[in-house]
Amino acid sequence: MKLLKTLILILTTAVIAACDPGTSEWTSLMPDAELSNWRVVDEQPHPKTTSEEIVVEGNEVMLYGPADIQAALPVFSNFILSARVLTSPDAASSLWIHHGGDWYGYEVALGDRRLDGGRLQRGSLVNVRNIYKNMVKDGEWFDLTVTVRGKQITVEIDGILLVDYVEPEKPFRLLKGMSTLKTGTFVIDSYEGTTRIRDLKVQTLPDDAQGRTDALDETSDPVIELSQNGFPVIDNHVHLKGWNLEQAMANSRRTGIFYAIAPNCGIGFPITDDAGVDAFLDTTRNVAAFRAMQGEGREWPTTFSGATREKFDFVFTDAMTFTDHAGRRTRLWIDEEVVIDIPVQQYMDQIVDRAVDVISSEPIDVYVNPFFLPTAMMGDYDALWTEERAARVIEALAANGVALEINARYRIPNARTIKAAMQAGVKLSFGTNNADANIGALEYCFEMVKECGITPAHMFFPPNK
Repeated sequence: MKLLKTLILILTTAVIAACDPGTSEWTSLMPDAELSNWRVVDEQPHPKTTSEEIVVEGNEVMLYGPADIQAALPVFSNFILSARVLTSPDAASSLWIHHGGDWYGYEVALGDRRLDGGRLQRGSLVNVRNIYKNMVKDGEWFDLTVTVRGKQITVEIDGILLVDYVEPEKPFRLLKGMSTLKTGTFVIDSYEGTTRIRDLKVQTLPDDAQGRTDALDETSDPVIELSQNGFPVIDNHVHLKGWNLEQAMANSRRTGIFYAIAPNCGIGFPITDDAGVDAFLDTTRNVAAFRAMQGEGREWPTTFSGATREKFDFVFTDAMTFTDHAGRRTRLWIDEEVVIDIPVQQYMDQIVDRAVDVISSEPIDVYVNPFFLPTAMMGDYDALWTEERAARVIEALAANGVALEINARYRIPNARTIKAAMQAGVKLSFGTNNADANIGALEYCFEMVKECGITPAHMFFPPNK
């Protein structure tokens, strides 16, 4: 990263000067008429940069402080920073806070950043609390607010809270000096594309200002480790059962696991028609989460219009509901509805047939609750889910471009099946399918990451529509 290679040489020679801790009024950080209050690294100031607008293009870095590199840099500790930002569709750029001589502070994404198979989006506290859904339309100005109070960092875009992170006493960081709070100045870092900034200003807060202090222990937290390795940590199967939307989003921000909120859509379920879908989408419009449709029953593809399905970020279903050999409606998770009045091996073949048919004929992006068996059959799980039967399901997934869910609630499928799916080129998705607010933290999924050697390139990434 250019910023890491060049700014350190400049900043280590700078004298650090403290800002007045009592300052409470807004102070503009926009360039003065002579551009003397910003240092431009490597290149001269872009000719479009004026006292009204900062413009960075391509590979450029600007640091807030006197242009004379021997002069003292301003230092900010607790503050509220505000700006208007516009990025080109191809822009990758960041705002760094608490940047100092031998540490780099935190990076807030202004433009999106490419990952293997996906993107890290605007408003991310990069590699610490990543945002995966684009909350801003390309070509539109948005309001950015970054606040530091003690060890708490929040990031908002257009008034929507995206990040609410508390730095622990021992933060886990792959790179020494990266993403830690001390004190420091601000840096605008452009990698590619064009980023425009207006009305950049700061309001300093008292040195003893305190925010939340309930930091997570990161010494054994797989979420932070995977995030710093560019791994999209997304739970693509979250229900609002036992908690409301606000509680779910607070948990997402706290744990760093990005959510896809999924209503159950089908006859006899909370959403039964297109109007119900529109009502759900309206209430979740300004939420930093993907919105997924879970199709229920085998009639859901005709219950909802194709246009309505397209309004979701992605669609998923399972094969746990089907009509059995005797014409009975069967829901495999309800023991009373599972009638095994034929040889168990024949019933097992029926389960596989139904799964293959669902994957091959229904308009889905992810197949969830995969390789599920009812209670009466669980004792012989490995013997019933033979490699040959699993291969039929995997072949259907690969042929139809459908991703396979690793389900944290049921701890399925097993490592053998996951490895076979990876070998076949099937994308993988993490999902919980929570029944209440005790959602957990994708523990089984993280176990499988290590056991199966799952990388970011193996993961399904919801398209940003």
